[in-house]
Amino acid sequence: MTFKSITLLSTLLALAGCASAPTGPSSPGTSTSINGIDIWTGEPSRPYHVISTVSHEGPDNSATYAEEERFVADDAQKAGADGAIILDTVMVVSRFDIADGRPVLAPKVDAQLIKYQ
Repeated sequence: MTFKSITLLSTLLALAGCASAPTGPSSPGTSTSINGIDIWTGEPSRPYHVISTVSHEGPDNSATYAEEERFVADDAQKAGADGAIILDTVMVVSRFDIADGRPVLAPKVDAQLIKYQ
C-alpha cells in the first residue's frame, strides 16, 4: 500500500466514524398488559426510567415467548415496576441432544423493567 492510499483509507474511516443517523421523535411502541404490567415492544409512549434488566430462558423445545413474558411481568411486579420493555427475543441453544448431537433450542427474553415518571 502506498502512503497516498493509506492516507485516503484513514480519512474515509475517520469520516465514517463521524456519520450519524437523523434523530427525531420516535414513534411509540405497542404494549400489552399482563397482570397490570405493561409489556412494551418499542419505546413506551410516556416518560420512564429503567430500574433493572431481567432475562428469562424457557424450557427446551418450547416454541413460544409468552411464558417468558409472563415471568418478566412477575419480576416487574416484585420490583415495583409499572412495565417492561422487551429488548430481545431469541432462540438459544440450551443443550445438545445426547442421542443425535443436535442442538436443543429454548426461547429467551431480555427486558428492562421500568417505572413511569
